[in-house]
Amino acid sequence: MKIYFTLLLIFISTFAQAQTRVPRIGVLLQELGRAQSQAIKGVSVELKQLGYSERKNFYFETRNARGDRSALQAGAKELAAKKVEVIFTTGTRAALAAAAATQEIPLVFVHPGDPVAAGLVKNSADAARNVTGVAAYAGETTEKRLALFKEIIPALTKIYVFFDANSSAARDRVALTESAAKKIGLQFVGHGVKSTDELKTTFANLNSEAGAAIFQVSDDLVESEAEFIFATARQKKLPTMFNEEAWAIAGATAAYGPSYLDMGRHAARIIDQIIKGKAPAAIPIVQSSKFDLTINYRGASYIGLQLPNELLKKADKVIR
Repeated sequence: MKIYFTLLLIFISTFAQAQTRVPRIGVLLQELGRAQSQAIKGVSVELKQLGYSERKNFYFETRNARGDRSALQAGAKELAAKKVEVIFTTGTRAALAAAAATQEIPLVFVHPGDPVAAGLVKNSADAARNVTGVAAYAGETTEKRLALFKEIIPALTKIYVFFDANSSAARDRVALTESAAKKIGLQFVGHGVKSTDELKTTFANLNSEAGAAIFQVSDDLVESEAEFIFATARQKKLPTMFNEEAWAIAGATAAYGPSYLDMGRHAARIIDQIIKGKAPAAIPIVQSSKFDLTINYRGASYIGLQLPNELLKKADKVIR
């Protein structure tokens, strides 16, 4: 009888713990930059709107690789071993690392581009998966970004585009940009490079000419030298258009790209569904449609650009 009573107490205790288990949301980051922090903020804000309270009925379990790829893989494995309820990621590398670490724990990503092209899912309706999330399909807005650049610089006639010649994905994005440039009457000059040294040499040899500017396509090799690009472009008085708010804060003349805050809020709604028991395979990928225009007024003034007030009012954010 005593043994039976003891087992009953153990069962009741275990059941109670299961009923009161606080969901843990794993967060896997390659690094904690502006985009990542905005996405996490979006998740946190929206979860509160949905009735959650951090440390009361959910926890964040965060692994930040700080730019170290091996640490990213280790962090993904740690979160999988802890059996968190869901893993939230920003960026392609973090999402792929999490997907490689587990096929059981639901993964929710935010991605600025096309998740199919990035290899996160086989197609947007992939049913046999533990992966879902929010994507902005930013490549589809290339023509819009060029049109905004032309509005910022009415005298714009030529764009220089640097890209990693070894990357097929970068080459595809460049082809899309060239086509969009022709549609709005801009001369396109592409520079495929294979190393950061080649990038620096080629960029340093650019001529400063009226009507020319730098237009960025998403590319790891080029973006790794963003500081050099911004500094050299300022010296040559070449305007620059990049694809995310963080780049304008870092020194680009302007940026037009998806709102990571908005994508984070969409992701929170997906996380809520998963915590409540819905399988990720039953949750379609959400397409985020909020894009923000950021203008670096201080940087534009430095290179001699005069921006009308009407344009500044149109911007979502102006850096003065």
